[in-house]
Amino acid sequence: MRPILVIAFAFVLQSFLSGLLGDTIPPPDLIYLATLLLSASSSPYFGLPLAFSVGLLQDLLSAGYPGLHAVGLLLAAYAYYRLSRLVHWDVPAGQMVILGGSFVAKWLGIILVALWLQLGQFNPLNLWSVIVAEMLFTILVAPLVFRLYRRLYTGPSR
Repeated sequence: MRPILVIAFAFVLQSFLSGLLGDTIPPPDLIYLATLLLSASSSPYFGLPLAFSVGLLQDLLSAGYPGLHAVGLLLAAYAYYRLSRLVHWDVPAGQMVILGGSFVAKWLGIILVALWLQLGQFNPLNLWSVIVAEMLFTILVAPLVFRLYRRLYTGPSR
């Protein structure tokens, strides 16, 4: 039940920030951070299908193309599992490496599906400013958001 609460909270917070910031500044990807936290606290056998399901839900709720975020979050979770074997998640530098690598994997998945569907507006040369800004904002707010999501996921500490 708690993973559903974390995902629902991430969707609400993401939509609030998207509306608040408008089209000028890309908001941090809070759904990606929630998916990464849930993947980090579970095995790959649960985390990878969960990431795909959350991405598919994100595609369906945003009236986008089904599969863009699904494959993106799936590759992000896979990159998390692979990179967490190389660097330690509890070290701040390790978190930055894992967050950066899995974020790049997320966008690589989105761009691969967009190329497969022949969507011309997803040209990486046109989107680099959005990708870099979203990545910087996401990594900047990640420690605060992870703390908030962990409190929702584990419950209040006594």
